This record gives sequence, structure tokens and C-alpha cells, in this order.
Amino acid sequence: MVQRSAAQVSCNLDEEVAILDMNNSRYFGLDGVGAHIWLVLEKPRSVGEICESVIDHFDVAPEVCRSDVLKFLTGLQEAGLIEAAG
Repeated sequence: MVQRSAAQVSCNLDEEVAILDMNNSRYFGLDGVGAHIWLVLEKPRSVGEICESVIDHFDVAPEVCRSDVLKFLTGLQEAGLIEAAG
């Protein structure tokens, strides 16, 4: 289970998301699948739940989706934008 970090603020801008890392004063912008995943993370979610949502909304094979979602989540975690839930 992963969730958004408490040390960030974000807002939706049409089909994009702007995120401010409050610890490092860095801005991030997400669009497309990345913005979708960020919106799904409004509540703590498992990787499986995130992948299900991506597969429902985008044309992607499940095995490719899982690999890409894990890479994306790792990047978000390294940037301090998400953390393990619980």
C-alpha cells in the first residue's frame, strides 16, 4: 500500500497535476497516466489497485502496466512524494 506524502501539496490543472514538495521546494508536473495515478492515490492504494485503474482507463497490457507502474511509483518515492501506507 502506498499513499501521498504529507510533505507535498498538489492541485489539478485540467488534465495535469502540479505537485510541490514542501521539504525541498521543488515542483513536479504530471500528465497522462502519471496524473491518473496521482489522482488514484488520493487514498492509500495497493499496486494491484493502481494497475487495475490504469488498465481500465488506458490501452496497456497487464504485465507492461505493472512494470511501468512500479517504475513510476519508485520515482515518486525517491522524490519524496509518496510513502508506504500504514
